[in-house]
Amino acid sequence: MVAPPAKSWLPAAMSLGSRIKICLAFLIVAAALPASAATVARFQDDNLALYSETGDARVLRSSPLTPLLRGKPNWSVTADIAALGKAEKKSWHLVDADCLPPTFARCLLFLAETGRPGVALREYDAEAGGFVPDGFALPAGPTQAIWYDDSRILIAANTGPGSLTSAGVPRLLKLWTRGQPVYAATTILAAPLDARGIRPFFSLSGGGLFHAAEVTTASGAHELYHFGWAQNFRRSQLPTDARLLDFFQGRAIAVLGDSGWMTSEGRHPPGSLVAYPMAPLLGPASQTLPELAYTPPAGFRIIAAKAGRDTLYVQLRGASGDRLVSLRKGAPSWPAANIALPAGPLELVAASDLADVALVVSGSEFHIVGRGRTRTITP
Repeated sequence: MVAPPAKSWLPAAMSLGSRIKICLAFLIVAAALPASAATVARFQDDNLALYSETGDARVLRSSPLTPLLRGKPNWSVTADIAALGKAEKKSWHLVDADCLPPTFARCLLFLAETGRPGVALREYDAEAGGFVPDGFALPAGPTQAIWYDDSRILIAANTGPGSLTSAGVPRLLKLWTRGQPVYAATTILAAPLDARGIRPFFSLSGGGLFHAAEVTTASGAHELYHFGWAQNFRRSQLPTDARLLDFFQGRAIAVLGDSGWMTSEGRHPPGSLVAYPMAPLLGPASQTLPELAYTPPAGFRIIAAKAGRDTLYVQLRGASGDRLVSLRKGAPSWPAANIALPAGPLELVAASDLADVALVVSGSEFHIVGRGRTRTITP
């Protein structure tokens, strides 16, 4: 049983843009790229931030979306990862980058060295072009983190005695304030010592602000907890073999496991995509009514789902190849449409809550889908 802290907590007012969509994830496209390459991408309002590695160059760049869609990207350097590593005698590669809206000047960089375990966390100032003095920083370890507001982050990491499971993975979700020793960060959720891990989520979009944490128990079951401004944790009604994928228009989006989901409306088939409104779950009744969003065709399974403004993008994989499907909220069903992409393996990397488009990698090519035809872009 997961234990929330006895003392409740209330987040301070957040200085975050209302239209940005962030969900904690490692956005590495390994299946579609050479083994030496890794791609990290995030939409930042009307910009796309993209990390690329070419030879010794390892750079995080950003381009406004409009020239990018016209085939004439206007790239500017956000962070020169190779230069940052050289200054500290490290051979860093960027694993993930989470920049704080609305300016996106402050970034959490997750840095790894080839052949060495763990990920280092550093806070970076894109305007100054360097690490933030006395900013958030952790040495290489099993670290996950995401912005909470402009002075605090949520972390699951090695923060001292008792913070790791018996297998050496994080078991505590903590709220860490800049300038505070990491061991003094406030624990807001604790998993058992024999748990397989804890995974935090944060989503801020036009559909609302949502936090969640998924605990994987010793048996492999998933326990999902939602929490928000009401200072309390609400256990999701999802079956323990289901997985949370994203939030879309005020709803949690999850893929069901082999057990499916028996609800008051009937049984939702195994492998289906389901949605449930967050407002009633976080309200006084603590109950919400799930709905069936999509069931993949025979021979296919859902790999990922990422939310745009009006479109939910879903990646499918089957023996005959990969597909990308667009869904729109509807009643009683969610209309689905296949998106034309080149044949072969693909990865759904990111989606924009503002522009309602998604970035897809197919082979060595980058494509932006949504808002009309599929466009190939030049990194």
